[in-house]
Amino acid sequence: MKYLYKLLLIVFTLAIVRSGYSQSDSVTNTIANFNIINGTKFSFDIYTLRTTAAPFIMGNSSYIVKYNPGSLTNPILSNVNPKYTIGGISNSYDQMQAMNLFASNKSSAVQLMYIGGTGENISSDPGVSGYGERIATVTLDILQAVQVTVQWDQLNSAVVSNSNGTAHNSFNGIFTGVLPVELASFTSLINLNNVNLNWSTSNEVNNSGFDIERKLATENSNWNKVAFVNGKGNSEELVNYTYTDKNLEIGKYNYRLKQIDFNGNFKYYDLENEVIVGIPTKFELSQNYPNPFNPTTKINFTLPADTKVSLSIYDVSGRLVSTLINNEFKQANYYSVSFNGANLSSGTYFYSIRTDNNNETKKMILIK
Repeated sequence: MKYLYKLLLIVFTLAIVRSGYSQSDSVTNTIANFNIINGTKFSFDIYTLRTTAAPFIMGNSSYIVKYNPGSLTNPILSNVNPKYTIGGISNSYDQMQAMNLFASNKSSAVQLMYIGGTGENISSDPGVSGYGERIATVTLDILQAVQVTVQWDQLNSAVVSNSNGTAHNSFNGIFTGVLPVELASFTSLINLNNVNLNWSTSNEVNNSGFDIERKLATENSNWNKVAFVNGKGNSEELVNYTYTDKNLEIGKYNYRLKQIDFNGNFKYYDLENEVIVGIPTKFELSQNYPNPFNPTTKINFTLPADTKVSLSIYDVSGRLVSTLINNEFKQANYYSVSFNGANLSSGTYFYSIRTDNNNETKKMILIK
């Protein structure tokens, strides 16, 4: 409560001194690096750059950003500039604070409070960002998926010198866009070498759908699109989604959703856990799929141990018509082999597998 009182006092002071700008003091304030985090947080950086040659010391200053009522709330500071907060070298500032200004959640303030002493000069170095020195990063909770504009409250924001002279303030930076789908959950369930992905949304605006992306959980592996699942467009109700990624090999995998709106804007949501597909526990030859087929089908089998493998196709007379695997060494894993019967006539065929410890044959039907 004491910080709110200080802030109101400073805003009142600003209103008094703003008419008497210190003509030699000038700054440009910028909000930039807008970021939506996992669909639940919205963040941006605040920068200040001194644009006059003569140095001056940062005094009580207010950085106030406004946005659509009810869209964002609960500002939290990180990456606070150590020059302008409690514990700084000059020991001239109280703890930097961030707070909601109105109960309707339409504005947030970052307050820099000078408490006396030598203070710190505002830098004129644009730095790597080009915007000057970062004051802090502000992160807010997203209340709902809506069209939102985040911009400066120029009337009430100002950098003030330690002598209470208001600098000439310029303001840059604005964000306009749709806050993304609000993801309520994202989980995985492993069934042998199949991964069931389940997620739900509590709110959707302009949602085209989700790309499902997967990569090996190694440092240099790339993300690959697995599938696309249509979204509901606009919804204020809980919506459940599911997708099964089938026939994976042994390994550790990461998954993420790429939520895409109808304007082409997108945001990523990462599955928090790694998905581990382990070594099969038993030998198994699956029924080919599709069956009947024309002209291609897949034959899946699992090997619980390293072994040599032969996989062959026979017609009803027992004549060998194709060899898919010829006595090759295979490690324990899940396997899927494609068979193309374009050169064969319609009819019944048999596929037979032989390993060091197992032999099995199944029937399949080719229909043209």
